[in-house]
Amino acid sequence: MSLSEEMITEAQPYLTANEKHPFVQGIINGTLSPQQLRYYDEQDIAFEYNEVAVINALINYGTTTDQVQLFQKRLTLQLNMLRDWLKREPDSMPHDWESLKWTPIQPINQLYRQHMAATIQTHSVLQILPSFAAGEWLYIELGKYLKHQTRVDQEPFRSFLTLGNQDFLGPTGFIQQFFEIIDQEAEKASIREQQQAKATFLKSCLLEWYFWDASYKQITWDNWQSAALTGQTGPLL
Repeated sequence: MSLSEEMITEAQPYLTANEKHPFVQGIINGTLSPQQLRYYDEQDIAFEYNEVAVINALINYGTTTDQVQLFQKRLTLQLNMLRDWLKREPDSMPHDWESLKWTPIQPINQLYRQHMAATIQTHSVLQILPSFAAGEWLYIELGKYLKHQTRVDQEPFRSFLTLGNQDFLGPTGFIQQFFEIIDQEAEKASIREQQQAKATFLKSCLLEWYFWDASYKQITWDNWQSAALTGQTGPLL
């Protein structure tokens, strides 16, 4: 079994947990509040900007010309998505799109960003790419899951988790090519390095669940501060 196959196999429980999360179920049923949606979008677009740095690192540390060209293509797509996101009309969804990039970074978002940024210091595609590829894989799989659910057909819920862009799908899609790169790099790596790459992939899958959870509960630093100063345990209530 290749390293990417191990990653996907061991990530299945995380995928199931994400499918069952109340935020994802709220997308299906159209039951999320404007406040929950706003929190998600504010935090997600800030996270998308963070991913630009990760993709740039992949470009810097790519080990072949083909890798660098692929990462460059993904960076261009990322920047285009961010541009189009901020151009959306304010009344198309219950959000003030132009202000999203200035939002404060809340706890789970910061932890996820730091998790991904830490891999950059390795200067290794094998360690950096799984931190990013996990989210891509999970969103694609959640999109497949939603296609088989009876869901509301109204915005903003209809457009959630619909990675229909063919750049992401199929044998030549980004995620499949990312997995192929991971396997190529794993052939030159030690067992310890391979295990670390897999652990990074699984941690990103776990943090995706916590991202939904933070959005569902609208968790802020004020919540964490209040819990700490009052001596409460388990700030992620």
